Amino acid sequence: MQEPIDRSNLFLDMNAFFASVEQQVQPPLRGKPICIAPYTGNTGCCIAKSYEAKAYGVGITSVGKAKELCPQIKIIESRPELYFFYHRQILKLLETFSPFVEVKSVDEFNIKLSGPERKADNAHKMALEIKRAIRERVGDYLKCSIGISSSSWLAKVAGELKKPDGLVILAREELPALHRKLKLTDLPGINIGMERQLNQRGIKTTSDFYRRSLSDLSVQLGHIGRLWYFRLRGYEIDELKTATKSIGHSHVLAPELRNKIAARRVLAKMAEKCARRLRAKNLWASGVYLAIAFLGGGGFRRHITVNLISDSISVQRAALSLYEAAQIKKPPLRVAVTLFNLKQTRHEPISLFADIEKAKRVSRTLDEINDRYGDDTIYPASMFDTEEAAPNRIPFGDPGRLNF
Repeated sequence: MQEPIDRSNLFLDMNAFFASVEQQVQPPLRGKPICIAPYTGNTGCCIAKSYEAKAYGVGITSVGKAKELCPQIKIIESRPELYFFYHRQILKLLETFSPFVEVKSVDEFNIKLSGPERKADNAHKMALEIKRAIRERVGDYLKCSIGISSSSWLAKVAGELKKPDGLVILAREELPALHRKLKLTDLPGINIGMERQLNQRGIKTTSDFYRRSLSDLSVQLGHIGRLWYFRLRGYEIDELKTATKSIGHSHVLAPELRNKIAARRVLAKMAEKCARRLRAKNLWASGVYLAIAFLGGGGFRRHITVNLISDSISVQRAALSLYEAAQIKKPPLRVAVTLFNLKQTRHEPISLFADIEKAKRVSRTLDEINDRYGDDTIYPASMFDTEEAAPNRIPFGDPGRLNF
């Protein structure tokens, strides 16, 4: 494994990106608490919020709870296409600074630095120039935090130290002091569940984690422990992309769609979107999972295994067969469909059944039309009257496609 080199990664994180974009295009919202929600009713979820809203304690919570915490909060319906437009503008700008830009998510980017760029003064100057260019050429209300360190993960940690609009250069010699200040959940990749597991193994603080030996972490945590040993010390181990394990879509139904017939139409639309994402990644699924949450409590969960499928008709048929098996006696509130057991084959599977081959050709044709003229330019009749339901989601992960 290559020895880490200080200042070889510049990690850029757009601050409160989705909320800031709305404040950028709607100046009256600037300086005010706002939250972004796919559904703006009280049962919707605040998936993004401005720093002004965070000051009131608004986190990942329901719209109703956000209004209780901050009565003056403005609820904005999410506009993924708008945020993705600004993502592309930022990416184009960063590519004028370096050809080695890696998209980490819709609001996160990593730039590999080399040669003279790794000198402290040069790296600091480059970061300041990027910040200024974003304000002048993309949006004057958009801010970013930048961290510079030996690995993309450690650069991300550095960027988290000062928000919003921060700039931190973190050298490896500073790691012991840094880990004494951070909580375990301050580390990207450590959630409450993993923190609990570490606590059970005597690792109570980040400093405890850092001081553990490679052999100790290997025994206690296996391969994951070895990865964390090197990650905490600034080695670059996070460059390999993990394989997609599942593709899913979930949606909180608007009040007028909380009945068995309307929810079925929304599910058909969600299944079609999942199938399109599957084909975009050249994947095939052999498992379909459905979850329904009912208004007032209770739910339905079930999955089935199928022959390898990727066409919309087959995916919809599998999802709807699960839906028909559900005992829907209360209004459905939330519907989620997930495709799993994904495989990438060298050659496209050929079916013996003509109708399946026809469905595959139809799906490919629909993809070509929608890719050229925009999402939902053409869609199956089963999705009629669901234009506002299950909209394109904000692509928190890979923004390579907007159908997330």
